[in-house]
Amino acid sequence: MNILVTGANGQLGQEFQNNVSKSKDDFYFTDEIDLDITNKNHVLNYVSDNQIKLIINCAAYTDVNGSESNKKLAIKVNSESIKNLVEICEEQKLKMIHFSTDYVYNSNNISPIKEDSNINPINYYGFSKREGEKIIEKSLSDSIIIRTSWLYSMYGSNFVKTMIKKGDNGEKIYVINDQFGCPTYAKDLVNVILSIINSRVKPKYKVYNFSNEGYTNWYDFTKKIFELKKLNCSITPVDSENYRSIARRPKYSVLDTSRIKDTFNINIRNWEDALQEFITNIK
Repeated sequence: MNILVTGANGQLGQEFQNNVSKSKDDFYFTDEIDLDITNKNHVLNYVSDNQIKLIINCAAYTDVNGSESNKKLAIKVNSESIKNLVEICEEQKLKMIHFSTDYVYNSNNISPIKEDSNINPINYYGFSKREGEKIIEKSLSDSIIIRTSWLYSMYGSNFVKTMIKKGDNGEKIYVINDQFGCPTYAKDLVNVILSIINSRVKPKYKVYNFSNEGYTNWYDFTKKIFELKKLNCSITPVDSENYRSIARRPKYSVLDTSRIKDTFNINIRNWEDALQEFITNIK
């Protein structure tokens, strides 16, 4: 099967590139320079020329704070381009796997969030991603949405790498302690997607949550990063109300992953075990 991976230079796209060597499928990796997903004809021609059967859409505008001031760009990439991909999937009878975010949720309950509850984004990034989701949910194509959270990898910019850099520089660090969620190692997410593709199991639902098991807050997450990295520096916990941020973040977005585990018969490792592997391998 010929598989198109968009957003190939992002951290998730690069993780796919690093993990598909043993796959029996043929992967075509593109980024915005190679393929403009906001241009339907451009995508249609690429799909037809390369006989694509599955699209893995890693392309997104992911700047949470930037989305508040660049709303047109956020909605163009995270929603309008999804309309193009969905229409092509319907016309060409293709499948798509699309990635979304825990920021579409806004739970007031302190219990893991299931896919069909608490949809109420409180920042524009979450809103733009939710608008894209709606298009896929209404689609007649065999397309699914994977909502993930607190993503990190060896590639690009992410929280874990930022904290390690600050720790290496001996900076005094202030970290929010009242926002809870699930760290996700991009390698684990990619391996699950490859397993789903190889299984050829027909999805029962349109939407699935995925993160590593367990939960934490940003402060304890940082403490664990420094513990594993053996960095000794000052970390001060702060309440989110006292931390200036352009975009609001949900206080609780711990994901219930039982649906994806049950549907595709997969196991998910704890976030601390995944982080340990990441820290061991990071250069």
